[in-house]
Amino acid sequence: MLLSRLGAAFGIILLCAPQSARAGFRCSAKGGPEWREYRTKHFLVDTDLRRPTAEVLIRSLEKMHALELQALVGEQVEIPGRLRLIAFSSPSQFEEMLVIRNVAGYFKVSSLAEPLIVLPVVGFEADPETVAHELAHYISRYFFPRQPTWFAEGLAQFVETVASLPQDNGPATGSHMVRGAHTWPGSVGIMPRSRSFWLGNTDQIAVEKLLAWNGRHDSSGSHHSSSWLLYHWLWNNRSKGLTDFQQRLSNGDDPVGAWRAAFSEFDPAKPDALAKLDQHLADYRKAARYAFYQVKAEGDATFTDAPIPSADVHLLLIDARLSWPKAATPQLRAELDEALQEDPAQPSAIAMRSQLDASSSLPGLRKAVAAHPADWRGWWLLGATLTEAAKDEKEAALRKAVQLNADSAIAHNDLAWYLATHGRAKEALPIANRALDLAPWDPHMTDTLATVAAELGKCSEALILQRRAVAMVPPDDPKEQGSRDRLATLERRCSAPAPPAAATIAPVPPQR
Repeated sequence: MLLSRLGAAFGIILLCAPQSARAGFRCSAKGGPEWREYRTKHFLVDTDLRRPTAEVLIRSLEKMHALELQALVGEQVEIPGRLRLIAFSSPSQFEEMLVIRNVAGYFKVSSLAEPLIVLPVVGFEADPETVAHELAHYISRYFFPRQPTWFAEGLAQFVETVASLPQDNGPATGSHMVRGAHTWPGSVGIMPRSRSFWLGNTDQIAVEKLLAWNGRHDSSGSHHSSSWLLYHWLWNNRSKGLTDFQQRLSNGDDPVGAWRAAFSEFDPAKPDALAKLDQHLADYRKAARYAFYQVKAEGDATFTDAPIPSADVHLLLIDARLSWPKAATPQLRAELDEALQEDPAQPSAIAMRSQLDASSSLPGLRKAVAAHPADWRGWWLLGATLTEAAKDEKEAALRKAVQLNADSAIAHNDLAWYLATHGRAKEALPIANRALDLAPWDPHMTDTLATVAAELGKCSEALILQRRAVAMVPPDDPKEQGSRDRLATLERRCSAPAPPAAATIAPVPPQR
């Protein structure tokens, strides 16, 4: 998810090609600033910030995490794993991650299947609402693994104000919808400062289009703003239905069916039902009086830290970019070559370079695990690369990766898949469950657990999970057909095929 600074913090979804590689970046091996990794209870913060500034950021992140949990579920439940955050001390270096300007921060899933937030820090602070918005996307995925785009964006904006700084607020021109005379810290459901401009100056998107929105084509920010308006209105005026809808999403239900069941009066199949909702929103936008609530919580700001090797920083920056299209292959190759000059045994660089060259990475990865036996990445990449001809070595490598990184969803998933497809589904079950706990938004984790359930003879559970995986997988995913084939096999074995779901509410494309 991207959050921009276009006067208002409008969100946009783009695929961006990088500019010249590392135009303003100089690694520590060549005299640049040192990068360090700060490990906290809920975060891995990778940054070149000076230590006092990094400590301010850590305190802010942990408190924000606690506040958002309080806002979403009313208690401090444990979220498995840690969220990686890359924080640039230089806004210009952050902007090198993008072609489009005015982007304040974004959330993505890394090449290691890790959730990742990328943002700049100006002065002593990152923009609090930006961080809170992206953090809300991350946390909410653990409670609502299947989210239509409007819901994902509406909920994130609804919750982001928990981090708003105290300030006086008046209504926008042409609107009576006010944030209140004063913004109180920890407030949930007040109007984000970015929406005040939108209320009086930007068109409202029809609900029919909003429900079908896939997250793209929103350079004006109207879809994001209209998503906030819809969620805000539902929370204030259809709270029972919204609670029902959210429970269904939490259960992993299809968003289309969940909407129709929870909001039957706004069933798209009924004539004029959505037009009625459009009118409700238009009236609400102009003359709303609404409720909000406050939460209080404190975070644990203790941490450990260590320097990040220069070669690893190159790989962090490669992952931080939104995309590396084919046109940027020379820049990517140059970045990888520099990393390998600094550490010839950097496992991720070896694997990526071999992929570019269409060559085998096995010799290099074997050297990598020998040189860095405590680096889980090398063991996972080795296990993922080895074939059935070396199945014992493959299993041992995947087990070593899981042992070294208990928070890696992809390592757990690959080990569970290996075990399930080699007649050891019972052994695979807790490992597959752990993978899905770590990354409930990832259809591949759901697909693996479905396979485990099928191998254990749990037909009904396997069908539910496999249908969910197929519904979540993006159409351009290279593993999509395999997932569909497994569903067809299960349906032949277990039951008649399920009727196709209507495509009225578009899900958020998994960012992987």
